[in-house]
Amino acid sequence: MTSSRRHHLKSLMLQIAASWIEQERKDIEAAKEAYMAENCPEPDLSGDQAALMEICKKLHAAIDKIDDVRYDAEAKVQKADKEIEDLKLKVVELAGVKKPALKKVRMSADAMLQALLGGKHKVTMDLRANLKQVKKEVKEEVVNRKTRQDVRSLILQIAQNWLDQERKEAETAKQAYMAENCPAPDLSGDQNALMEYCKKLHGLIDKLDEERYDIEAKVQKTDKEIEDLKIKVVDLIGVKKPALKKVRMSADTMLKALLGTKHTVNMELRSNLKQVKKEVKEEPTEAVGDWRKNIEDKADRKKMFESA
Repeated sequence: MTSSRRHHLKSLMLQIAASWIEQERKDIEAAKEAYMAENCPEPDLSGDQAALMEICKKLHAAIDKIDDVRYDAEAKVQKADKEIEDLKLKVVELAGVKKPALKKVRMSADAMLQALLGGKHKVTMDLRANLKQVKKEVKEEVVNRKTRQDVRSLILQIAQNWLDQERKEAETAKQAYMAENCPAPDLSGDQNALMEYCKKLHGLIDKLDEERYDIEAKVQKTDKEIEDLKIKVVDLIGVKKPALKKVRMSADTMLKALLGTKHTVNMELRSNLKQVKKEVKEEPTEAVGDWRKNIEDKADRKKMFESA
């Protein structure tokens, strides 16, 4: 394949990919517009002042609900972004840099020095004489089972306290955000003021619901990316089978281990086997003729050739 043809195919593939991305963006925008038209209709402001006050209260409650969901979605996106970053680092660590398979060569110190310095220089060196003799100190640590259980329960209790504290802090931050961004509605004006306030609330609902829609789409995208990264991590780690020890047991020992020491069962497996006798089929042998007749026939043939 020539270079010009490769460039042409590359540009064609990029053009097709760009058209697919553009089509996907248009589909997302169309789905978003359909969702907004269905869930955020225009409010009916043709009623009296009492009806407008009820509409304002409903719109304010809808704003509280939408903003609450949007806040939770943003927190989930932040958590997912951190998880994605950790998984990417783990994938990089597991993939690593593949080293080439080198052949192990054992060389003595004299051979190594001779290879480095050349054949003219002869050096004899005993490396073991320079090594320090280090004695291994065996430290015996006796840990009681009860102590291990106490330490484990203490660690679990501390972790549970941390989780409860984190949950309380998240709830407090959420309540502070909602109190700051969603104050109580002001319904003290006349009918025209209430109509303007309803329009303002409806515009705010459109904005918040659009942001919530985008954040939920991002949450779905991050969840899919997290799932793909987890599958990649599992593929890189692989499934390691434990090294099992082969144990040979007789049938009596196996039954004794299963039934217990009270039940004594002696089982001879060979006694239950069927004895099969091999029947030798005698093949019919061809009748052997008289050998003298064969000799006479050959003699007659010899005389026939000699006379000819």
